[in-house]
Amino acid sequence: MDLAASHDQLILVHTPHLEDKHKGTRLILDVLKNDSRIKPERVMIDHVEEHTIGMVLDAGHWGGMTLYPESKCSPARAIDMIERFGSERLWWDAACDWGPSVPLAVPRTAVEMRRRGHEEALIEKVIFENPKAFLSQSERFVI
Repeated sequence: MDLAASHDQLILVHTPHLEDKHKGTRLILDVLKNDSRIKPERVMIDHVEEHTIGMVLDAGHWGGMTLYPESKCSPARAIDMIERFGSERLWWDAACDWGPSVPLAVPRTAVEMRRRGHEEALIEKVIFENPKAFLSQSERFVI
């Protein structure tokens, strides 16, 4: 975080794999809040869950929902969070790590949103417009 703040770069924080993810996320948010060089809108906190998403959004940060087919944030849970918390400063990404993962999780979640009756504009916002808005804060990001 210090390196990114020193060079006015965007920050992506992967929340810890802890028994108490709420506590770990709270610690991260406290570090970010106590560094006056860091602008909340230039930070994306990834792996938000139902019990951490509110505090991330309340702090003015972006939240990422990493989609997994069986554990952590399933497509259904991600859509539930969008329905509960709205779509501002939120987006989905796909996991490809040590557990079961699906590289096509984002488009498959979009299909599930359509099945649940959500409008295309909302789907486009979560899967394209929001990531574009965050990343466009970097002068090096070009679409």
